[in-house]
Amino acid sequence: MTRQANKHIFLLAGIILSAALSMPGCAKGNKEPPAPAAVKASVDKTAVSIGDKIKYTLSIEKDKGVEVELPVFGDNLGNFAIKDFGSAKKNLFSGREIISKWYILDTYITGKAAIPPAVIKYRKKGQNDWSRVESGEVSVEVKSLLGGSGEAVQMRGIKGPVTLPSPLNKIFIFAGLLFLCLLSGAYIYYARKKKGGQCIPSKPAHQTAYEQLEALKAKDYAGRGLIKEYYSEISDIIRHYLEDRFKLRAPEMTTEEFLAGAREAQELGGEAKNLLKEFLLCCDLVKFAKYAPSRDEADAIFDSAKNFIDQTKENEPA
Repeated sequence: MTRQANKHIFLLAGIILSAALSMPGCAKGNKEPPAPAAVKASVDKTAVSIGDKIKYTLSIEKDKGVEVELPVFGDNLGNFAIKDFGSAKKNLFSGREIISKWYILDTYITGKAAIPPAVIKYRKKGQNDWSRVESGEVSVEVKSLLGGSGEAVQMRGIKGPVTLPSPLNKIFIFAGLLFLCLLSGAYIYYARKKKGGQCIPSKPAHQTAYEQLEALKAKDYAGRGLIKEYYSEISDIIRHYLEDRFKLRAPEMTTEEFLAGAREAQELGGEAKNLLKEFLLCCDLVKFAKYAPSRDEADAIFDSAKNFIDQTKENEPA
């Protein structure tokens, strides 16, 4: 091969190499380095029923030489109440690290709910000025338990009776029956004596509850702006109705304690339990979370209370 041919070959190779290096992404150092800090927001569930818990997580990926300042949300995050929170840290092989800040949230407001963006401040160590980076907004759908949108409450079977050691079981049974007979006799005697020889039976629980609801309606709390008093009294009416109707100690329990006990009540069907849960949670939202309902919502809670009594008065003595 002649010297002139070799010269042409080297010239052609140089042109090809120069063109390859000039192509986008081929030149060394063309790749942009990651930002000093980045944040991403996420939830473990995007659709829940009212009262369910949601885990909201902020993940901050940053250089090890960068310090960050996380936001302080207080007791609420948008329409969600913060029930618990925590954090964790993980180192990456790239020399960066991830800080995870998680929050356990719940809400009593149905429909589309947005968790607002979180603003993270960061700066390199030794610097005075802070930079800011913002997470995206997260949308969660909160479904009502009315209308069959919530899952039916699963009831556990009733435990069998406990057998007392013999022969004490016979003694206890006899003593219990004797005590009940004496108690019944004393009640009838004093009732007849008080009513002039006539024993007047008490009203059915549903009739008393209906009368109390009508009396509450006549007070016109909603029209007078006494919304909290209205929700407190209507909640007490339903709780006392449940105590008289099903012998549940409703007035003495918190809402969570009572709903846990109501799952054991065979007289309450799945639809009635869902309606009761929705009703009590809405009342708690006004009494304790300072939620201000509209006049239409106040009328709806009255209809919900009456509907619950209508559904559960079946088979009750008239």
